[in-house]
Parts: sequence; C-alpha cells; structure tokens
Amino acid sequence: MPSHAATDLVLTARRIHLLGDRAPVQALLIRAGRIAAAGTADEVRAAALPGARTEHVDGIVTPGLTDAHVHLTTWALARRQVDLNAAATLDDGVAAVARAAREGEGWIRGLGWDQHRWGGLPSKEPLDRVCPDRPAYLLSHDIHAAWVNTATLRRCGITRDTPDPAGGEIVRDARGEPTGVLLEKAVRLVEVHLPNPSAEEVRAALLEAQAEAHQLGLTGVHSVEVTGLEDFAAMEQDDVLRLRVLQSIPLPRLDHAIAVGLRSGFGSEWLRIGGVKMFTDGALGSRTAWMRQPYEGAVGDVGIRTLEPEDFREHVARAAAAGIASTVHAIGDAAVEMTIDVLGSTPRPRAMPHRIEHVQLCPPDLWERAGRSGVIGSMQPIHLMTDIPAAERHWGRDRTRGAYAFEPLRRAGMTLAFGSDVPVESCDPRLGLFAAVRRVGWDGAPAEGWWMENAITAEQALRAYTEGPAVAAGLEHRQGRLLPGFDADLVAWDVDPLEAEPDAVREMRCVLTMVGGEVVQRV
Repeated sequence: MPSHAATDLVLTARRIHLLGDRAPVQALLIRAGRIAAAGTADEVRAAALPGARTEHVDGIVTPGLTDAHVHLTTWALARRQVDLNAAATLDDGVAAVARAAREGEGWIRGLGWDQHRWGGLPSKEPLDRVCPDRPAYLLSHDIHAAWVNTATLRRCGITRDTPDPAGGEIVRDARGEPTGVLLEKAVRLVEVHLPNPSAEEVRAALLEAQAEAHQLGLTGVHSVEVTGLEDFAAMEQDDVLRLRVLQSIPLPRLDHAIAVGLRSGFGSEWLRIGGVKMFTDGALGSRTAWMRQPYEGAVGDVGIRTLEPEDFREHVARAAAAGIASTVHAIGDAAVEMTIDVLGSTPRPRAMPHRIEHVQLCPPDLWERAGRSGVIGSMQPIHLMTDIPAAERHWGRDRTRGAYAFEPLRRAGMTLAFGSDVPVESCDPRLGLFAAVRRVGWDGAPAEGWWMENAITAEQALRAYTEGPAVAAGLEHRQGRLLPGFDADLVAWDVDPLEAEPDAVREMRCVLTMVGGEVVQRV
C-alpha cells in the first residue's frame, strides 16, 4: 500500500472543515497516513517532528467524500461500451448501436436507454435492422431492464414458450412473442450467456474509473454489485488500489460466505467486506418498484416484488447470526416498509449496521419507524433530478410527498449515507450535494424546488457523503472526519461547499485529493 514519507506533513489551507461538530481550522498534521493534529498553523507546527514538510493548499479542505452506492466495475466497463444516456430518442439510440455494429465482432454491449426519455419501451425490430447477426445486450438507464435483438433471444433460447422467471418478466406482444425487453430477474436469462471480460480489461477499466473518482473528490466507495471483490483484492495486492472500498456480498454467495467464515468488517484498511446485497423490488423507471397501491392509471399493477417476505426474513436472520449485515435494495413504499420492519427487528452484527438502499418512496407514516429502526438510509439525491416527472406520473402528486424524504428521515434519527448508483447516474458528488439542497430536475424545474420540506442543508448533505458512509461501514471512529487518529483522506475545493450557493457547488472544482496521506490528484 502507499508508502508514507518518514517526515510529517503540515498541511495548511484557507479553511479546513473537520466536521464532527468541530470548528474549522487552518492546518493539519499528517503522519503515517493519518491525522496527528489539527489547529492553527503554529499549533500544528509545534506538534510536528523535526524535519516536517509544509504545504499550503489554496482551497477549502473537507474530509474525502465516499460514494455509498456504486456499481464500479459495471461503470468502468460501460465507459467502453455504447453510451445510450446521450441518445435523446429511440432513433438516436439505434444509430449509436449501428455505429458499434460496424466495428469489431461478437456481442454489442451498451447502457443508458430510458423508456420515459424515448416515449415508451423499445423493441427488437429496430435492433434487428442494424445488427441482424450480432447479439445485442443493452441495459436500461436504471439497470433493471435489458433491450435485446432477435439474435440474442435466439442465442439464449428465449421464445414465446419461455416462462417468466420468479421476480422478472419477459415483455411480450399481443401474440405472446417476446418484444426484446426483459425486466428485473428476466435479465438473468441473457446475463448467464455473456462472455466475461479479461482480467486485463477489467483492471485497465477500473484504473481509469478510479482516476476519475479522484478528480471528483471521492476517496472511497461502497460497491454493491455482484462483481468487484476479486478485482479489488488483486488491485490491493498489486499496490494500485487508491480508494477505500466496502464490498457487498451477493445473495447467491451467502451460503459460501457463511461456510468459510466470512464476516462483515473483514479485510484491510483498503478493502473490507460489507453486507449481503438483496433486492426486494425493481425500479421506478421500469414501473417495477413494489408499491402499496397500484401505479397511477394501472389497475392492479403494483410492480414486482423480487423477494418473498418469508425468504427475505430468513436470509436476513441467517446472515446476521453469522455476523453479516444486510444491504437491501428497496424503492417502492411496500418494499421500503417490509425492509424497515425486517431489518429493524433483526439484531445488527457487531461490525456494522444494516442498511436500506435507495428508500426512494418512504411515506410520512413510515418516517418515525425508519428513524427508530437503526437502519442506515443509503440514498442517491442525484436520482431525483431525473425522477421528478416519472414519480409524479407513476405515483401521483400526493404520494410523492414521501419521495427522497431526506430531512424527515434525518430528523427522525436515520443516518443518511449518500451515493450515486453509478452508472445509473453520474458519480459526481457535486450533483448529489446540489440535488439534496435544491431539489430540482436537470431543467431546473420546479423553480421553487420539489417538496422543499424534504430538503437538507449544505452541511447536512456533506455529512451524508462523509460521516454517513463511515457510520454505514462501521468506521465512524476513523473515517468521515479530519480529527486526530482519523485517516488522512481529504479533498480541497476552490470554493467552500458549506457557504457557496447551490449553483456554485454544482460547478466547484476539486483542486486536490489525498487518500491515506498520499496525493492522488492535483490541479
């Protein structure tokens, strides 16, 4: 891991926000990768060992930010695939696939189509016209649906006679034929046939993604995807891992994890084991989030429950008994309620608390229950910038009062840990900080903000990117603040994120990033 210079480093800046209810200071003493002292420049120099180096940063220093919900390997590889996020229409998306089809061979992979942006679900026919022979596999913006062509359906043996898997749906036309769209667990019918990228390709992609994360002020991530553990472990062994990684355990690997004695919290200062990742429902964008009441204008359609309550409770209890916390995806209000009740009634493992991912719709009658549960609210403010129109269309205005309820949940006692869900959205934390405070869409509407009683302050948002993820990882004693004994993970900005207007925060520059006392990015 990073080798620290034998000499101390006295770091000074215009202002240094320590957090942890401590007033800002002007200097830090960094020794062997940790904070040794904080105070005035004179106080810190007096505490330094002889021969200490001094460096001034012309910026505002905060603790390094942690993205508490990433699909890092998926994002890293997707950066090398067809980008459908930029496709405003279906025709634009098909044109992007056509360009990819003219190059290379084998599977065509991509990510980012959105049925709301395109005015409806796509179908296999446009893909068949531009890539009739090569299989195409294109994930939706929310990664809860896949768009495929006839060549893919044929290769994977998906026909009109293929039954819908539990917790998933093969979208079909009026004749019962697959249309080329697969929802939720039906995506697995294709996933199992995809070729695995080489270890070299994954390593190169992850190193590029890590560098971009540093440029955005990120010093840590919580990885919640099925891949990652082996890749990050190899990076750590080769001394190239420069992000603090908390890696979840996929539910299919729970039995094996228990059998070999794996526990939440196991690992090193760079790579640690988190909770077992489970899904209780789908997503808003694909109308598969599990709801208490039907979607607007859809009689009887309450989305998809992807895990039966009895099975869910048994998985959580079995994992907790073995010292493994639970990390649970829940978006719709029915899924959120079940998750809060089950996790809140299951003793937390010693290493770290249980957590609920997304919590996108948590009605007012659940706020106090969520706060008392002791469960971490792992939320992604940037989602609301995309989701406002879809939420009002599918859930209705009244129900959206409980959408992205940051302040009510925080006030009720829930610890918030903010992230991005990259590659569903950008992992740029400036956008998350902006969205949590301003609560508007990408177009700036509504100008007055959306359910502003759910907004939080700039300082609360920053804490949700620093202190919150540290609590979620069971590391509140050494991460998320810049206090003596804590890791020297920090970032310097050209403006003060706690004092600047939201629009300025959205545009502020990261001028330096340090992880474990090592500068990993500097402007």
